[in-house]
Amino acid sequence: MARSLPPKNPPRGPIIDPFGRRIHYVRMSVTDRCNFRCVYCMPEEGVEFTQRDELMTFEEIEQLGRVLSEMGVDRIRLTGGEPTVRRDIIELVRRLGSLPMLNDLAMTTNGWNLAKIGPDLKAAGLTRVNISIDTLDRQRFIDLARVDRLDDVLAGIEAVVAMDWLPLKLNVVVCDGMNEDEVATFVDRFAHLPVTIRFIEYMPFGESRFELVPWSRTRARLEERYTLVPAAGPDGSGPANYWSVAGTAVVVGAIGALSRQFCEACNRVRITSDGRLKNCLAYEPQMVSLRDVMRSGGTDDDLEVAIRAAILRKPLAHITGEDMSNPFEGEMIQIGG
Repeated sequence: MARSLPPKNPPRGPIIDPFGRRIHYVRMSVTDRCNFRCVYCMPEEGVEFTQRDELMTFEEIEQLGRVLSEMGVDRIRLTGGEPTVRRDIIELVRRLGSLPMLNDLAMTTNGWNLAKIGPDLKAAGLTRVNISIDTLDRQRFIDLARVDRLDDVLAGIEAVVAMDWLPLKLNVVVCDGMNEDEVATFVDRFAHLPVTIRFIEYMPFGESRFELVPWSRTRARLEERYTLVPAAGPDGSGPANYWSVAGTAVVVGAIGALSRQFCEACNRVRITSDGRLKNCLAYEPQMVSLRDVMRSGGTDDDLEVAIRAAILRKPLAHITGEDMSNPFEGEMIQIGG
């Protein structure tokens, strides 16, 4: 698949933020519910989920996707919570997959159901998937995700590879004292598969439970066993940097939101499951509700005006540093990742 680029002349004109960055990638949450309860994403006591009538409908998501694509957004990633727990998710993928100006429709999932519904998602128009998996140890998986579903996730990974549904990225949030010692084990486990394993620095949402493990420490662990060779990233590389792992089929990536801040090149925004536009993963004091624009009878032109007004609030960068002195606002599960 050729690398996606935003249309040079989108019919509604490109989305440009106050600092001249062109926005062409949208992460769209379709639900804040999840069948996992990962410790860095959801507090132990849970969260108050959005009422079903407050979620964007498929018709609203389709309208929003169409207008965004007409404004030069060529990449949409479906997120959650866990997007595959949204009823009739395949129908939603089919609707968005038919948008003529959209080059890339991806999904981030915990992989629990991919062995079953992966072929249908691909047939409906989903371009690719990222699978979140933070440990290969069953007991640690239970401790981290608070469910016993490791075998299902591994089956989902194997199913995606068997379908030749590539590129496939595996997202690993590295948590101090929990899974930091497994980073090389991930390469061992998937050495024969053409997958990209992205090691993600833990980000302090809500009550921080872990200390930061900077990429430099993760890389040092990998290089105790493997040789890393700088490499170009796969399609949809985003903010990560990549290295081929000599002697394997694996590529590893580093996403360091704190130690290797990449805000100056930010090309994305997020939309929550209830339709609010969030300019920055770290914080957003006043989000514009695009859902309310649509439910009040707003036209596509009204929606465009609201999107552009919201983008004018996008900050230059977040202020959370390696000392985590400024935790990110909210809980990850309610933001859309």
